[in-house]
Amino acid sequence: MEELKHQIKMQATANIFQTMGREVAGHKVIEQFKSMPDAKLNMLGFYAGIKSEHLPIYRKLTRGEKNEFTEKLNTFKDELKTGDVVLVTGTSNSSKILASLQKTVYSNARSSHVVIVQADFICIDAVPKIGVSLKLISEVLKDVKDDWRIIRFKGLKEKDNELLSKTCAYYIKQPYVILPKRKPAKKFSYCSELARKVYVDSKIKNTGIPNSTIIKPCDFDKIADQNSQWLDITDSVKPYIEFCIKYEDILKFISKSFTQGIDLNRQRFSERRKTKESISKMHKKGEISSSGAAQIKNKIESLEKSLNYKFWDCQ
Repeated sequence: MEELKHQIKMQATANIFQTMGREVAGHKVIEQFKSMPDAKLNMLGFYAGIKSEHLPIYRKLTRGEKNEFTEKLNTFKDELKTGDVVLVTGTSNSSKILASLQKTVYSNARSSHVVIVQADFICIDAVPKIGVSLKLISEVLKDVKDDWRIIRFKGLKEKDNELLSKTCAYYIKQPYVILPKRKPAKKFSYCSELARKVYVDSKIKNTGIPNSTIIKPCDFDKIADQNSQWLDITDSVKPYIEFCIKYEDILKFISKSFTQGIDLNRQRFSERRKTKESISKMHKKGEISSSGAAQIKNKIESLEKSLNYKFWDCQ
């Protein structure tokens, strides 16, 4: 998977263009943006959710010019990486109660919620009513206590990152349900269970994540406190996260091509599933031969095996 940071640096104009939903060759778009008056670009930025103070950066991004945003992006010693685990305590009463109740299990419990980083500044999160969805790290850290922390598994290799990211995408749109289960749940998720099964399904070994029937946020607190295979990277990535919070509007806009790409993949999987169901019905009615139905289904399944992303509800 191409890093989002690379997309920001090399394809910012293309991302913006794609979001606008127009079909013109990339170089022509760049030229159009370069010649577009500031006032018109400002209007486009405004409707895209860009803050007024960031419109000058937006204009430079669309025109492919040097700007403080991309220059600052090159200065960080450490950034979020795929598989990093974010531990937070919400400010709501229910979050405070959950954090307190967990102390009966682990005396140093402090977290009420667990989130996993899918790529760069994009996380995958499981919350009540919404289920599993993608969020920017800046959104994850809203309405939480200041003592959040982020941990990183030392055993990850370069080849693990792509698999972890694909596994994160696999669970998007699962409903939020808490049920006892040792193995990864196929049709539901809750925050800490989601983080565990992303690691389990990605076949990452020796993480120390327990396989208890209910995996709790405090289980990750205990890992952060006691497991030497995990690093507390809170301090090293804090400058990067502050940057992500400051430029949330720009990152949200740039990330649209990534999130919309996953949504499009999900939609196409769903369409192919419906096609296979239609073929089965036609076969039962005698409207298509067994060999014809099998041929179509085999082509669809062969195509899906070659695709980057797969999804839990599109099998």
